[in-house]
Amino acid sequence: MKSDKNDIGENVLPKFKDYFNIVLIGDPSVGKTSILKKYINNVFEVELKNDQIVEIYTKKISFNSNSYKLKFWDITKFIGNNDISKLDMFYNCDGIIFVSSYDNKSSLENLNIWYQLLIEYIDISLREMIWLINKKDLSEGKVLTEEQIEKKSKDLQLDYYEVSAKTGENIACGIKRIIKKLIKRCNDNEELSFDSSTIDSSNSMDADKKKNCIIF
Repeated sequence: MKSDKNDIGENVLPKFKDYFNIVLIGDPSVGKTSILKKYINNVFEVELKNDQIVEIYTKKISFNSNSYKLKFWDITKFIGNNDISKLDMFYNCDGIIFVSSYDNKSSLENLNIWYQLLIEYIDISLREMIWLINKKDLSEGKVLTEEQIEKKSKDLQLDYYEVSAKTGENIACGIKRIIKKLIKRCNDNEELSFDSSTIDSSNSMDADKKKNCIIF
């Protein structure tokens, strides 16, 4: 039986949740780090080999006159059953962003592996999730088809965005989609419909999801 960690006492959550922990997962070299660096610093860097399992990035945004702190947990290596249970960020996360790449067929197929790993350890009904498909800018070399993507989106019930870490296309749109969903989840429930373990670990989007977006 899966259960989420709860290391904090009762009645400690603020009435207004102003931070969100978001985990990016997906196969190595699909562009997770490049997507984050483009979103946060507006720079494009080709991903290099990294010995760390996790890298952390932060960003502050404003929405409806409120400020929010975003903390992104970038999983840089493939992890298995023996690793995921030791990573507290999965228990403490509010949102999950799956990442695949247009030129990497296994990154599509392995979404099922990542998904199954998650549901073994956390209650995904308490999280918001989206799927980013990187390298939309490729003029050739794409091995993922629209039919494959649509089927996977339906099977895993994931909204998806075609993005480009190189040009920045749709990255802000996709990330703002999940942020808006997280804020709405808070606003729809006076007691915050997040698991109480989603603490700060350091102490209209109805447009075409693939082509257009409405910025906050």
